[in-house]
Amino acid sequence: MDYRKGEALKLLLSLLKIAYQHYGKLRSPFGADTLLKETDTPESAVAKLFASAKRKDTPYGTLSHCLQQLPSEGQIHATAIEVQNLLISGRKQEALQRAQEGQLWGPALVLASQLGNQFYIDTVKQMAVRQLVAGSPLRTLCLLIAGQPAEVFSTGTSIDSLNVSEQHTQIGANCMLNDWEENLAVITANRTKDDELVIIHLGDCLWRERSEITAAHICYLVAEANFESYSDSSRLCLLGADHWKFPRTYASAEAIQRTELYEYSKVLGNSQFILLPFQPYKLVYAYMLAEVGKISDSLKYCQAILKSLKTGRAPEVETWKQLILSLEDRIRIHQQGGYAANLAPAKLVDKLLNFFDSTAHRVVGSLPPPAPSASNGNFQGNDQFHQQTGPRVSASQSTMAMSSLMPSSSMEPISDWAGRGADGKMTMHNRSVSEPDFGRTPR
Repeated sequence: MDYRKGEALKLLLSLLKIAYQHYGKLRSPFGADTLLKETDTPESAVAKLFASAKRKDTPYGTLSHCLQQLPSEGQIHATAIEVQNLLISGRKQEALQRAQEGQLWGPALVLASQLGNQFYIDTVKQMAVRQLVAGSPLRTLCLLIAGQPAEVFSTGTSIDSLNVSEQHTQIGANCMLNDWEENLAVITANRTKDDELVIIHLGDCLWRERSEITAAHICYLVAEANFESYSDSSRLCLLGADHWKFPRTYASAEAIQRTELYEYSKVLGNSQFILLPFQPYKLVYAYMLAEVGKISDSLKYCQAILKSLKTGRAPEVETWKQLILSLEDRIRIHQQGGYAANLAPAKLVDKLLNFFDSTAHRVVGSLPPPAPSASNGNFQGNDQFHQQTGPRVSASQSTMAMSSLMPSSSMEPISDWAGRGADGKMTMHNRSVSEPDFGRTPR
């Protein structure tokens, strides 16, 4: 594991700790009581985590660029006189326009607030685009306050290119992803309407352009995106696991454990909560326990899964119950000496894996259907599974809003950009003997 991946994984585990401490919450609802002390809210803890992570990762002496080149003192003074003369003549809108052109943003914002909400929004947008470097957290927040999420991911830095240095342009092009921790911190700490959709798109960009799956999953968690079954549009299956790059081996014990930590934090806040798409992976984990000889633990785990599925009424739940009961019966028979008096656990697992390999597609899903063409313009969400408490951000909701943020080249299904190798071809990795084949088609 390289350094960057290790740091992202530490960040994910720290985020899960915050979720545990705040009963499964990482952000307060939009419009929640702002009189609460900032230190009492989960978003405050999340923002501090991301901000500190970025500071530790920044070399000593590195400057953070957020301002573009400003007009000279003489230019600002001349603009102020012009604005003043226009106001004396009662020409308020012309004064606003001149203040915007001369980047005299203080008076411009005051005038815009007097002229109406639309003038104010337009002025904030112009200030962010013309004065602040693309990708900087300050610019990100100003654009979200102005209701301009599409501009957040823009690489353009100014309407007036003469005021932008080449160095700042280059910095701005990559800054949003380079500084994703600080951008996520500023969005989390300062809620704006529908900002979760921007966070989801940030995660998509990290996954697509940087192959930083753990960082992407961190974004999805903060945005409260849905966990989904293995499908053509799934973002979240198991935390920190790339189910598209490694479709046969992504369900590792560590990824299952991380996801179970998240589920447990949600249960602390709501004892009736069940992360339904995650339940089949618990069956996989029960097999893993049996494989390493922890037969009793595997049996207890089966019983715990059955208890959590007790109230489930979806058709697929019955299938899962039957598979769990089948494993439970085989373990009991083994414990009672039904296979042979001294049958080793590994031999039991060989029998179990042969059984499981033939039915794996019934548990976590077969390979996804053919990917829709890029011209469709939207990810198609899988509605088969949902959290019992109801989704905060559905796949269809997020992508409908994100369609205005993403250029056409980024509208490919997740399967198209997440599973390609360096040669542009889909990579299919070999699985170990002990790993169930999640991608098998029904026989």
